[in-house]
Amino acid sequence: MTNHQKSALLAAAVAAALLFAAGCSGNKGAPGPPPGESGSSSTTEIRLEDEDPGGTPKAGGRLSFLVRLDATELDPHKMSETTAFVINEQVYESLLQSYRGELQPAIAEEWEVSDDGMELSFNLREDAFFHSGRPVTAEDVKYSLERILNPDTHAPRAGSFQSIESVTAVDQHEVRIALKQPDAALLTMLSTGASSIVDREVAEAGGLNGTVDGGSGPFKLGERVMGQKITLDAHDKYWEEGVPYLDGIDISFNPDDNARASAVRSGTVDFLWRAAPEFADSLMQDEDLKWYGGSGSLSLHLQLNAGKKPFDDVRVRQAVFHALDRQELLDVANAGRGTVLNGGYLPKGRWGALREPVYGEPDLEKAKALLAEAGYPDGFDTTLMVISTSAFQVRQAEVEQQQLAKIGIKVTIESLEATVATERAKSADFDMFQSGFGLTYDPDERFTASYLSDGGLNYGHWADEEYEALIVEARGELDRDKREQLYEDAEQILAERGPSAFTFVDANYDVVQNYVMGYAGDPTPTFRFYKYLWLDK
Repeated sequence: MTNHQKSALLAAAVAAALLFAAGCSGNKGAPGPPPGESGSSSTTEIRLEDEDPGGTPKAGGRLSFLVRLDATELDPHKMSETTAFVINEQVYESLLQSYRGELQPAIAEEWEVSDDGMELSFNLREDAFFHSGRPVTAEDVKYSLERILNPDTHAPRAGSFQSIESVTAVDQHEVRIALKQPDAALLTMLSTGASSIVDREVAEAGGLNGTVDGGSGPFKLGERVMGQKITLDAHDKYWEEGVPYLDGIDISFNPDDNARASAVRSGTVDFLWRAAPEFADSLMQDEDLKWYGGSGSLSLHLQLNAGKKPFDDVRVRQAVFHALDRQELLDVANAGRGTVLNGGYLPKGRWGALREPVYGEPDLEKAKALLAEAGYPDGFDTTLMVISTSAFQVRQAEVEQQQLAKIGIKVTIESLEATVATERAKSADFDMFQSGFGLTYDPDERFTASYLSDGGLNYGHWADEEYEALIVEARGELDRDKREQLYEDAEQILAERGPSAFTFVDANYDVVQNYVMGYAGDPTPTFRFYKYLWLDK
């Protein structure tokens, strides 16, 4: 893609994003960022890039990048943590890539869908190379997709690829995917980090969660010290001419919100990823810094373990749903920055979201009546697990503790280190878990992985036949309007009897030094635009 083409595409994407930010449906072809609703937020402005692009990009330099927590799993087919997605979208590429809802070429230069929707064909570019130096071939694509589908991989998003019947390497640069039935979500899934094409030789030799990666993306894994740092170095055989502009990205980790804010304010780091909400105002007003964001990408919820008493009873779950004051949760946990969720997982304005609220102000009398009907007239004792280094989620858990006490549910907060909490969640060893799920390009990715009975991220062990039938039907429905209605029906079920008390979508902000150029955010979200960042100094 030429620079001119990229500029034209960016201009069109910005226009579409602005329409979405204004609450309009500017692109019926793809889900867009949520509108600028913010509860009691002090700002509703959304900024995705600089008004002045800053002239011709300069090559060279390393970007120091600060994030809250390290990722424990960097295998792109197994990852579930947001940090892993941020890192892996620099290291790995998929057949396609998505930018603000539009599918673009990546490892595949061209693709075609058969008239009956039962076959997908991809022509691979000949100038794509893995970081090992080996060219990317059709056999690697076949290996990668079959690895995702292999139950032994335990890929959390494998359910979204179940329509694949077979993958054939026609020759070195052509891949053919035969489907069991048409799948409206599959092309989008093939653009996500979860469908990364991996170097089969690296994957089979030592796996993909060590100090050597199996990617072909613009950056390659340089050094990895768990919990301390990850360095990414520019891939000198990357297929897109002239990028990445940076020589590398040096990623460090610090769970202390104040320390992270101080680091970017003092110039110690170039890029602060997701500033803590309570520091957003002061950082946004600093003349030496620039900020981007305002549109959230994380849907927060209180996860209830539907596989354990008392949360196996839908009436108990509904009592929790009615007892929560979602506006208070947003105000205390996230400084009022974000959008209250009065229904399901998706915020209002996203494609597939509920149009009318399910919950409003807390209804404590209804909640108490539901508990009494379920056999808990005096409430019960329970435990709420939360990641100790996530300050805003700890605050949210504390408010939930106070709110649930009003209906007799006595909550003990259990603060755990991230890796321990994650393992406990995966093994369903919890009563309640303060958590969140990132928004996705296509609803199927989240609805399948997190809420189908065999979903790899269905930590609450919830199963609902009606919900499952809707999601499966939606995946195979090619009429977009009908598909959207199916997702709205599924969201209604999630909101009324699912395993999650949905609370709010955050409004997050990246803060960078003034000399960091080329930021062009995508709140759907994706982080693959980092290859276009450059330093004007």
